[in-house]
Amino acid sequence: MNRYFISDKESDILITVATKVFGLKIGDIINMAIKNEFLPMTEPFRTEATFILQCRAENKLDAWEIKQSMTRGIRALGTRPVYDADRLQGFFARYHLHEDTENCTITENDALWESAVEVYELLGKQISTGGINKINGARLVDDIFAEWEVLWGEKAVYDVMAALAFRCEPSLPFSWFDGIQFLVGIERDAMGQWCRLPSRKK
Repeated sequence: MNRYFISDKESDILITVATKVFGLKIGDIINMAIKNEFLPMTEPFRTEATFILQCRAENKLDAWEIKQSMTRGIRALGTRPVYDADRLQGFFARYHLHEDTENCTITENDALWESAVEVYELLGKQISTGGINKINGARLVDDIFAEWEVLWGEKAVYDVMAALAFRCEPSLPFSWFDGIQFLVGIERDAMGQWCRLPSRKK
């Protein structure tokens, strides 16, 4: 795919440095600039977005893989939590969790059980005892967002959300660009949050 590129004076200066000092070709510089504009800059968000883009370029991408990369991005927020939940709420708005009872039910034998119980303990709610305990995952997600100001800094919260998003299917599949934009967005949310450390709420 051929493109006609017209650079301004400032870009010319930088191109000269990049070609002479680093031995880069103009094509390399343009490719890097475009990817850096549209992809996340930090790990693991960069790796997930790059995977989506590479698979798209090779026509080997399906909706399931896009969703999995997005859910791994959510899990990564466990070590870089975000106070602003708008983007995560928008993500889960694509799901009808209350209609997917089978995949949203969390039982005692479930690997997700401990994280789910931890979230309820943080909320001061008790899980009933006796028999086979079950947690309604859809209701848990509702409770998480309802109490986001209390829970946003807890790793277990992101583990629960990522696992439920992994298990269930959105009502409308995410496109490859949806996936990349989401990963860029949550990375920016995380970076922006930690630039405001003095005002971090707990």
